[in-house]
Amino acid sequence: GAAVPQLSPVPGAHLGMTLLDAEDGGLVACAPLWSQECGTSVFSTGLCARLDGDLRPLGTVAPAAQRCSTYMDIVIVLDGSNSIYPWAEVQNFLSNVLARFFVGPGQIQVGVLQYGERAVLEWALGRHRSAQEVVEAARNISRQEGRETRTALAIRTA
Repeated sequence: GAAVPQLSPVPGAHLGMTLLDAEDGGLVACAPLWSQECGTSVFSTGLCARLDGDLRPLGTVAPAAQRCSTYMDIVIVLDGSNSIYPWAEVQNFLSNVLARFFVGPGQIQVGVLQYGERAVLEWALGRHRSAQEVVEAARNISRQEGRETRTALAIRTA
C-alpha cells in the first residue's frame, strides 16, 4: 500500500469521509476529505467513487481535489451622482461589504469604478493587497456628483 503522509493539525481543518446514496441505488464514497479554511472559504481534497449496491467500485465520479485558493476579481460599480445621499452612508456600506472579502495576492482582488456623468476608476484590481487597505480606500472615496447617472456607460467601462 501507499504510505500515508503525516498530517499536522491545521486550525479550522477537518478530516473525514462521506458516504451518500446514488440515484441508481448504489453509493458515492468520498475519502479522505481533508477540509481546510482558505480565507473565508473551505476547500476539501480527496477522491469520490461510485459503488454498486454490493459496494463494488464502478469508477471514479470526480476527484474532489481543490487548490486552497479563492481566485476572484470583483469590480464594484458605484453610483456617485447627486441622486445618492448621504455619501457617508455609501462609504460605510461599501466598507462593511469589502471588509468581508479575503483580499490578497492570489485571492480576491477588488476594484472600484465610480460614475455619474463620467466613469472614473477609483482603483484597479490588485492595487490594494489586503481587506484593511481596501476598506481604508473605500472610506476615502469622495463623491463624483453630477446631474446625470450614466449607469450603462459605467457597466461597459467596468
